[in-house]
Amino acid sequence: MLNQENPFDMNKRIIIPVTVLFLTFFSCENFLEITPEASVTIENFYESESDFVQAVIGTYAPLRDLYEEDWEMTELRSDNTHFIFDIANRGTQPTEDLGLFTVETNNVTVFNKWANNYLIISRANQILGTIDEVDFAQSSKDDLKGQALFLRALAYFDLVRHFGGVPLFLEPPTSYETTFRDRATADEVFDQVVADAQQAAGLLPDKGNQAVGRATSGAANALLGHVYLRLGQWADAETALSNAEDDGYVLLDDYASIFEPANEGNDEIVFEVEYVEGASQNMQSTFPYSFLPELADPAVITGVSPAARNGGGSFNTPTPEMLAAYEDGDFRLAASVGFYTGTSPLVGVTYENTPYIKKYQHPHLIGGQTGQNWIVYRYADVLLMLAEAKNEQGETGEAKGYVDQVRARAGLAATAAGTQSELREAILQERRVELAFENKRWHDLVRAGRAVEVMNEFGSRVNANPQEYYYPDGNGPLPGAFQVDQTRLIYPIPVSEIIINPALNQNPGY
Repeated sequence: MLNQENPFDMNKRIIIPVTVLFLTFFSCENFLEITPEASVTIENFYESESDFVQAVIGTYAPLRDLYEEDWEMTELRSDNTHFIFDIANRGTQPTEDLGLFTVETNNVTVFNKWANNYLIISRANQILGTIDEVDFAQSSKDDLKGQALFLRALAYFDLVRHFGGVPLFLEPPTSYETTFRDRATADEVFDQVVADAQQAAGLLPDKGNQAVGRATSGAANALLGHVYLRLGQWADAETALSNAEDDGYVLLDDYASIFEPANEGNDEIVFEVEYVEGASQNMQSTFPYSFLPELADPAVITGVSPAARNGGGSFNTPTPEMLAAYEDGDFRLAASVGFYTGTSPLVGVTYENTPYIKKYQHPHLIGGQTGQNWIVYRYADVLLMLAEAKNEQGETGEAKGYVDQVRARAGLAATAAGTQSELREAILQERRVELAFENKRWHDLVRAGRAVEVMNEFGSRVNANPQEYYYPDGNGPLPGAFQVDQTRLIYPIPVSEIIINPALNQNPGY
């Protein structure tokens, strides 16, 4: 089972040194270099299959921290959600900055994304650099190697989409000199993601032969297809996504049931990040509480006591545009969005039919903790990506069939789009509602070349009528908000990394 930390915790010492310098570089000679007999080191740990199993589990672990915050840099960055402005609590401004395009180079969420991705990469590199030297069953070795490659590819894909070119580490640094590395180009990073995902797809078993929560060949092909879409390599995307389609996934009949914790690992899920409520090692998810209105007693929605204010709530609040995107009769609206009327603890704010993300609100036992998993890829996403790949190659009729599968599950008629350009818009729209609040919209806008246009228009509407976007009377976005250009399609390199590593240069515009 993946929901455990490595008991040796050895991987926490194996971080890409651009983020955390190796203390051992500065150790003294003689007695300080003597390794205690009971200590676990890189040299004496990777000796058996069970060691590598534990190391792979440790490589998955940072995904929990990564996806606890991923919405801040993706969904909140889009026109799907905004936030309810809290006059009395300006400690929330760094998160607000992410949605207002006013982010600074010391933003802690931006740093956490950088650090957690490199932690995954560092742990994967340790596995990949040593696994072939140890003798155990090849089938097990291929599986573990495939998982490490998938996780490294996922991490680098996340980094290159959010920061552009980044330092490329494919093996653990062994000296002070190899610690500090210049940025690779974005193309070089994308090439590595493709290589890793391709290799992972060839090594990993399919869903029916893999443990729940582990990467599969279908997950690797879904990632690979996603990367090819980003690169505009439509035929390659179609091939990879068709391979994922053949991996045994199906659309569940009931949309809401996809996200129920009791149904985790269901047949629509291609890859998800696992959380556990009540574990002693902080493996719970808390993001559902961030998506509630700020409440003195969240139990009025969650039903879970003891009552305690969900400080920092009211983020990722569905926008009027998001609500209007649902067609009449779309089952997904009621499954995805709830509405609350009641007392607000925020100054100047009244909750009257205020929307909130309902998709992740499920029964749990401990206030502030949930076991809600985060779905990274699911079959409906694969179908819509496949539709996009086929449509861009002129296969509009076949592409419509994939879109209509998704719409039929939602209770909707077949798409009326007839031409390639019409279907292109229909796919973007369908992804918006099918994958609402799953951190897809921002990247879809960037991939479609629409982010600058859409977000400037959205910002103009917010600035013109801030009360429609949850600002109290007399308040609105700060000056400088929503000045979106091409430089804002990626984030700044964390300033702490530039201070540590003089070889790094900052992204333009920051």
